[in-house]
Amino acid sequence: MAASELFLITGATGKLGRVLTPKLIAGGHRVRVLTRRPETARELYGDKVQIAEGDFSVPASLPAVLEGVSRVLLLSPISERLAEDQIALVDAAKAAGVTWIVKISGSDWTVGTSFSGDAHKRVEDHLAQSGLDYVAVRPNAWLQVSLAAVAGQIKRGEAIAARHGARVGYVDIRDIADVAISQLLAPKVAAGPLVITGPDSLSIPDIAGLATRITGKPVGVSSAVAGLPPGVEGFEAQVVKQFFVVIAQGGAAGLTDTVERVLGRKPRSVEAYLAEELGVG
Repeated sequence: MAASELFLITGATGKLGRVLTPKLIAGGHRVRVLTRRPETARELYGDKVQIAEGDFSVPASLPAVLEGVSRVLLLSPISERLAEDQIALVDAAKAAGVTWIVKISGSDWTVGTSFSGDAHKRVEDHLAQSGLDYVAVRPNAWLQVSLAAVAGQIKRGEAIAARHGARVGYVDIRDIADVAISQLLAPKVAAGPLVITGPDSLSIPDIAGLATRITGKPVGVSSAVAGLPPGVEGFEAQVVKQFFVVIAQGGAAGLTDTVERVLGRKPRSVEAYLAEELGVG
């Protein structure tokens, strides 16, 4: 890979993008971000990246965005147009001479069980037929999203609300970013999809036990059922409810060695995340 290669990052102002993009910048790589919110991108990254205003759903905006780009990180939030929009980006990337796409896909267990998982699979299938080098990264439940409310409850000294009794192999968002970056920079993409999880499969009572050990204070589990995260509504709410059903059935409990195999280190743990959030250690 030439040092002068230009990377296009979509979703750079979202949760994962805000972790991944600074890592690429810190590595001295040339980065362009595709965004509908140039002001936000400018606030986050200043002149350290090229900011290209555009929209997946406006095909005419994409050729200029992709000019000179060799590799793309494809990431976008849950939406009813996810498959159509991402496929439009793939087609425009191929036409522009892009050779390499790393796609952040849905969790492995969402395929065949949710609108979102099926949309991601459509994009993966399109990539498989595109002739481009590509890999799909399928993260398990994102730790910083799934357990943000739990961390807040622990900080306030409250019992943790249980949504289900199932175990989950939560994966740290920083590990998702590191795996994706490794594939952007690799001389050859890995055979995929890359299903990534954390090191442990934990239930809410397990997490309460970890919190008790970390804080030195008893942390209980409430019988109250947690609701949807703040701001989740409409189509996204429908999809998240589908996720909850599959998780409650144990769909997210599986573990893989992908992080260790790809990065050569253990994945970050829920215990380490909680210690950081609670300011312990």
